[in-house]
Amino acid sequence: ISIYNLKGGVGKTTSTHSIAYALSELGKKVLVMDIDPQSSLTFMLTDERLDTTTKDLLKENRTVEQCIKVGDKFDFIGSTLELTLAEIELNQIYSKESILKTQIEMSSIKDKYDYLFIDCPPSLGIFTLNALTASDSIIVPCQCELLSLEGLNVLFEALKVPKKRLNPKLEIKGILPTLLNNRAGISKDAYEMLVENYSDYKIYTPIRTNAKLGELGIDKKSIFEIDKRSNGAKDYLEVAREIING
Repeated sequence: ISIYNLKGGVGKTTSTHSIAYALSELGKKVLVMDIDPQSSLTFMLTDERLDTTTKDLLKENRTVEQCIKVGDKFDFIGSTLELTLAEIELNQIYSKESILKTQIEMSSIKDKYDYLFIDCPPSLGIFTLNALTASDSIIVPCQCELLSLEGLNVLFEALKVPKKRLNPKLEIKGILPTLLNNRAGISKDAYEMLVENYSDYKIYTPIRTNAKLGELGIDKKSIFEIDKRSNGAKDYLEVAREIING
């Protein structure tokens, strides 16, 4: 499952991290992959300088198994800013959009994990195209604001080409409303418009604004370790249940 939106700042990385942890709490074996050169997800997970990252995976210097780092709750493949330097080189490779798919198909991870989540950059470049080609589906985080809603139309239009040419089986699994502020009329209005205008898609339980979510990455703790009674923890746990139930 790719976690993807063309717009940044919509809770994409926070959602990847929190959903993975929630699913592990529900007994699922999860692997997450950071394919964003900004490496925000990797920062949330470790302070270590990783000896293998998605750069090695995409350059085919290492296998999927060799890049996996074992975590307390879920395993991960980290990213690095150096991934940006590999972009020009990757663009010269034949079938460049299918590198990740081939690597995954050659691996044994489908036998070891229930879910693989890929945290994508907010663009439609070579890294995202690799993620979309390798994925069965996409979850689209969407901030509860009018600008984010307008961006969904552009996103869905942009996805038509990779779906047609690279991965006809790719589907939008659902839209995840984020940063819902129940005290702000504009935020509530945006959420209601999202539900009304995109009724053809599954709309997950909205993630309410929660200051505790801003603490992710501090001491490498999840929202469930920071405050399992917070709105953030409760909402992401419900989303995880919805993902399990299809």
